[in-house]
Amino acid sequence: MTLPGLWLALTLVTNQVPDGGWIALALAVAAWGLLAWRVLAQSVTLTPDTLVIRNILATERVPLAEVTAVGFRRGRLTVTPARGAAAGERLAVSAVNLGPSRWSGLPDDADAAAEAIAGAAGLPPLPPRREIIGRNRAWVLLLAAALCFGLGVYYGPLFFFYGSPQSIHSRPFALSAVGGVLYGVGTAMLSFAFHIVRDHRRKRTRQGTADE
Repeated sequence: MTLPGLWLALTLVTNQVPDGGWIALALAVAAWGLLAWRVLAQSVTLTPDTLVIRNILATERVPLAEVTAVGFRRGRLTVTPARGAAAGERLAVSAVNLGPSRWSGLPDDADAAAEAIAGAAGLPPLPPRREIIGRNRAWVLLLAAALCFGLGVYYGPLFFFYGSPQSIHSRPFALSAVGGVLYGVGTAMLSFAFHIVRDHRRKRTRQGTADE
């Protein structure tokens, strides 16, 4: 809501509306609160004959007899009805996401939800999802993320807090900017890679238990 709020504030202020900035802020906060509540209220409910999909801006009720396909698109569960206003269209179920398991192929709660919906609709079981990032690539990604994060810390916060005042003032701005970018990118990559490596370890543990 930041950009619409700023646009509204600029419009009100340039038109000399009294307290235009505060009015825009109040409206933006109210709209943000409504959207935040809708996000938290997202759900999918499976009844004996209907699938109720509650997303942020709309609620869909799909009879199970009309469900022709269940799957995943970009890590999000989708359901395809045969008739109605959304006939043939894949309806996104925002409440059910694969998360990191989208890349590792590890079965999780999202797969269980998809299987439950497919079974209730009389559809065949979903095929196992293939892994997009294998175990070796995940380790390489984790090491690269750790390197990127380490360089970001060294050239960013660590240098700023522990470097001498002379070295800080003489330091090129471009190097500080690169350090900040590496720090941010490395933090995100480290979390992403760690979850994928963890999923692969869980897969190996499950396979070992199944073999026993």
